[in-house]
Amino acid sequence: MSCDKFRSFAFFTAVLCAASCLNLFAANPPVAEKKISFHQQIRPILQAQCAGCHHPRNPEGSYVVTEFSQLLKGGESETTAIIPGQPDKSYLVSLITPKGAEAEMPKAKAPLSQEQITLIRTWIQQGAVNDSPQKIEYRFTQDNPPTYSAPPVITSLDYSPDGKLLAVAGFHEVLLHAAEGNQLLGRLIGKSQRIESVRFSPDGKFLAVTGGTPAERGEIQIWDVAKQTLLKSFPLTYDTLYGASWSPD
Repeated sequence: MSCDKFRSFAFFTAVLCAASCLNLFAANPPVAEKKISFHQQIRPILQAQCAGCHHPRNPEGSYVVTEFSQLLKGGESETTAIIPGQPDKSYLVSLITPKGAEAEMPKAKAPLSQEQITLIRTWIQQGAVNDSPQKIEYRFTQDNPPTYSAPPVITSLDYSPDGKLLAVAGFHEVLLHAAEGNQLLGRLIGKSQRIESVRFSPDGKFLAVTGGTPAERGEIQIWDVAKQTLLKSFPLTYDTLYGASWSPD
């Protein structure tokens, strides 16, 4: 084979290889970064680790993590908690990132795992998008109480130890009635959709409530009966909770 023919053959082969490589890259484009789901991946972390202290009824630091707009906004520090696209400038990230062996949030708990922190950072980097179904965002409050087109199923009721009050489970709430005359004295409106059990403490000062949202979350609520205020909310598990009870002492 002459030199000219060899050069032509080599050039033709190089062109074929280059074309093959281009086709290969076209057929196998770079894999895009997997989108993090707020509803499926971030929300459960916040519910399990943060919502017990940062719920609407009595939020520590005036910071609420159960309402998306307030989750982004922040609390009494007036520092923006989440800046979409900028995890390093998001105050929440600095709070959950351990300094040494401890982190500022969650309070009095072990720091979030590195995997959980990375998920939150990546979600913020991707734009902090809320992909929750609309129903998850809807919450009843004292100013926007539940309304009933039909009597709700009564899943639990309990008399106070002195026999003066009757607590009745409702939808998103517990109704406090006078035992005599059935006068409605109060509506204890909380986060849980279903209320499965209500129990007065032995001294009658507190009311324990269990419930949740099926296949999503469980919750224990502790209420101050006299003030009708929520003292504590404990998000637990990923399903509804039943069977509240108090230790005798």
